[in-house]
Amino acid sequence: MSARKLTPTSYAVLGTLDGAPGTSYDLVQRIGLTIANFWIFSHAQLYDEPARLEEAGYLTSVTEEGGRRRRTYTITEAGRAELHRWLHEPTPGHTEVRDPGLLKLFFADMGDRTAVAALARDQREAHADRAAMYTHLHRTVASLMTPAQAATLDLGIRMERTIADFWDELLAGLGTRPDPASERDP
Repeated sequence: MSARKLTPTSYAVLGTLDGAPGTSYDLVQRIGLTIANFWIFSHAQLYDEPARLEEAGYLTSVTEEGGRRRRTYTITEAGRAELHRWLHEPTPGHTEVRDPGLLKLFFADMGDRTAVAALARDQREAHADRAAMYTHLHRTVASLMTPAQAATLDLGIRMERTIADFWDELLAGLGTRPDPASERDP
């Protein structure tokens, strides 16, 4: 077995396959409906990672005899042990945020109030829509989820609502703030 360093993608693949064997396509579909709502993966990562995990001894595969010759991956005992080891290791408290709206807001003083207002409206709507989608998902499939999966979805709903509220408050405050461009011109 390889001493290869595993990544979040590795653990997402191991955890997803611990539930049921699947092809790389199955992984893309399962992760796209679940984990990808809060952790972004490229399709290429999800197609490539199972072969690397198999080489490391964490997965095995069976290739179809005919047709497309798809490979169905199954987690091994070593893969399950690694997944459990990872689940028990300390998790740093830093949350990675990669939000284009927040990046634009950081530099908003270089623009004008109308651009900030448009950004705030777009972001408020996008996050409110995602909160509504998560809420609908919770109502329709929460009974099929494990308690930890349902808790993850609950946190997603709360985060999206809080972010929508932030943008709403920012938008409301723009009526009282001077135009940043006029502050730069003495």
